[in-house]
Amino acid sequence: MMEETLKLLTMLGPIIIAHVCVLAVIILIIKRLLLGDSQRAVARIKEVEAEVRRKEEAVRRDIEEHEQEFSKRKAEAENELQQHREEAEKEVARMRDQVIADAKKEGERILSQAKRNEQRMREQIEQSIGEKAVEYGGEIFKLVISERVTPELNRQFVGELLDALEEVDPGTITVDGSSVEVRTSHSLAEEDKTRLRGLLTSKFGVEAEIEEITQEDLLAGLVLKMGSLEIDGSLKNRYGEAVEEVKKTAGE
Repeated sequence: MMEETLKLLTMLGPIIIAHVCVLAVIILIIKRLLLGDSQRAVARIKEVEAEVRRKEEAVRRDIEEHEQEFSKRKAEAENELQQHREEAEKEVARMRDQVIADAKKEGERILSQAKRNEQRMREQIEQSIGEKAVEYGGEIFKLVISERVTPELNRQFVGELLDALEEVDPGTITVDGSSVEVRTSHSLAEEDKTRLRGLLTSKFGVEAEIEEITQEDLLAGLVLKMGSLEIDGSLKNRYGEAVEEVKKTAGE
């Protein structure tokens, strides 16, 4: 029995050893295969990690570039905003100065206009006062001087004017018309008309019929008009000249 067992072991030993060797080889192969896969997996993991790091680095650089670009554009926008603000402030200041200048100019214009209006009103009032003074002087003259005295006063005024015409240098006066108009407060005496015609012919070379117009408000004297030349020798004109002299004296 023992021998049979030994024979059996002797026969099975090599087989068992062979199987053990094969199994060892298989285990070694499997181990190497698993180790190679692990190494490749580790290498792949490292590659993935490196790729991830590269992508992270790229993302980080992009973020930094975007942040730098944002900061740059923000600074540019702030500078542009500041420039617009300064330009707006300058424009507001310019407009304010312009408005002030326009208002000042308008105020000066209004003040100047008011002064001109005041001066015009003053002149109108003075003219009205002068006219009223002459008018009142005429009324006073009519009340004080009787109707019997005025014809004689009129002849004196007419005589003074004719005397003045006789002394006039013909070269100093140019008569540009042939018509003669005489406005008188009283009708001219025939001798005064004759004397006037002679003076017009001898002094001015004017030969024309005298158109006589009665104007009682002249008070005395006459107004001689030859073309554009007018000589006022009336009492009313004397009153006006007197009023102007009184106004000048009062102004001084």
